[in-house]
Amino acid sequence: MKIALIADLHGNLPAVKALEADLQRQRPDQVWCLGDLVGKGPSSDQTFDWAMARCDLILGGNWDYGVGHREYARDAFYRQQLGEARLQALTRLPREKLVTLSGRLIRLVHGRPVMDRLYYIQQPREELEHLLEPGLDMLIFADSHRQGLRTLHGQIVNIGSVGNALGLPLVQYALLVGQPGEEPAPLEVRMLTLPYDNQAAAQDAREAPGLPDAQAYIHEVLTGEYAGKMRVQSQRRSPRT
Repeated sequence: MKIALIADLHGNLPAVKALEADLQRQRPDQVWCLGDLVGKGPSSDQTFDWAMARCDLILGGNWDYGVGHREYARDAFYRQQLGEARLQALTRLPREKLVTLSGRLIRLVHGRPVMDRLYYIQQPREELEHLLEPGLDMLIFADSHRQGLRTLHGQIVNIGSVGNALGLPLVQYALLVGQPGEEPAPLEVRMLTLPYDNQAAAQDAREAPGLPDAQAYIHEVLTGEYAGKMRVQSQRRSPRT
C-alpha cells in the first residue's frame, strides 16, 4: 500500500498544482492530508476544495481549527474567502489517525493542537521521547514545515509542508509504503521535494488585498526563510507557523 502524506497547503495554489502533477506520476493508493489546508496564503478556498476532492483522509491542524472556530480577529480575510460551509467543515476535521502497517503501530497528527507546542526533529532527545507513547512504533506529523526523520526508541517523521515549506522553498511531502496489518514487513518512508512556481505564488499574494502578513508570506515562499520578525504582532493563544 502506497500512501501520499501531505500537509500545510496554506492557501498556496501554485504549490498544490505542482503536487497534483506529481501525485499523478506517483499514483498512490491513497492521499492523506495531515492538516492546515488554509491560512497564510491567498487561495485558502481553492486549497480547501482541492483537499476535500482529492484526499482520502484529512486531519485538522491549528490553522484549520483557529480559522474555523473564529479564534483570531485577524483571520477575517480567510473566513470571508472560505464561507460558512467550509468553516464548519474545518471545525469537524478529526485530530488524529492510528494505523498498523507492516506490523507497526503508527500515529498521525498535524502537530498542534494535539501537541502542546511546536516540535522540530532536531530538538534534544529528551524533548521528543514523550511523543512516542508506549506501544507506538512511529509518529508522523507536520506543523513545523521542515522535513525530517528521527530514530529514538521508535521513529518520528515530519513530512514537511506543501505550500509554506521552510529550509527549502519547494513542495515537501512524503510517501509511506507498507503492508496493511500486523504481519512484520518492510516499511518505507520516502521524502519528496518538488519545484513549483514560487513567483506565481508570490504574485497571487500581491494581488490579494487584505491578506494578513502578505510580505512575510511572500518572503517565505520565495526564500524558505521563516519571516517571524516581519509578521505583525498580535495577541494569540499560541504561536503559529
